[in-house]
Amino acid sequence: MNYFPMHIGDYAAHTAHLEPMEDLAYRRLLDLYYLREGALPADIQVTAKLIRMRSMADDVESVLKEFFELTPAGWVHSRCESEIEYMQERQNSAKEKANKRWHMHGKEPSNATALKSNATAYATASKNDAKGMLPNTNTNTNTNTNKKNTSAIAPPDGVDQSVWADFVELRKSKKAKLTQTALDGITSEADKAGWTLENALRECCSRGWTGFKADWVADKTSARSPPSESFRERDDRLGRERWEEMTGRVHPGNTKNVININPLELLA
Repeated sequence: MNYFPMHIGDYAAHTAHLEPMEDLAYRRLLDLYYLREGALPADIQVTAKLIRMRSMADDVESVLKEFFELTPAGWVHSRCESEIEYMQERQNSAKEKANKRWHMHGKEPSNATALKSNATAYATASKNDAKGMLPNTNTNTNTNTNKKNTSAIAPPDGVDQSVWADFVELRKSKKAKLTQTALDGITSEADKAGWTLENALRECCSRGWTGFKADWVADKTSARSPPSESFRERDDRLGRERWEEMTGRVHPGNTKNVININPLELLA
């Protein structure tokens, strides 16, 4: 890929904590990923050499472990994978349209002519992307293509339908295709943080995140309510606690937790 979208707000929100060398490493890793259109070498030293940062291999390793996932194929970045897949679909679509135009005139395009036509179509698409003129992929008039694009992953067990719908819409608005791999990564990070998947997705929606990392909420983990406690239950509990502090009495809603013992029974 010679072009990829750079969402400044998302990048700044997710990398504000990085040191200068870590930030440089991350930008170079992204450039390399898009040039290769695939996973980066699993060997840290090899990857550091490819981005010309062999003397800062520790910074490269830190960034890889935070933003990438190590797989049998190498270091994978879910957002990059989504962007690459989207661009490849556009390339294939431009190629099909070019071929159809030739067939309509009863001609078979030569390799040289076909390549030129495809290059022109791809350059036009890239120029429109750069100007922020990307069409909404969900408004494709082709019925079969619509079904493919709108096929959604079923809401995971234990996740409220409205929370899931909000998260899917958030991913769509930021052009981050929701794949099972991406969802598995969020689930894994939620488990690592001691959060339920639903609470992790709520946090993503409230902060505008397309993904979730345990490190991003480390400061909240120790002070947060148990994952099984809903927002309403938490508000009710805090309200009862404030009432008890002000009155010095046990709240009627907490009386079920109090054991009443008759002093006379103890003397019997």
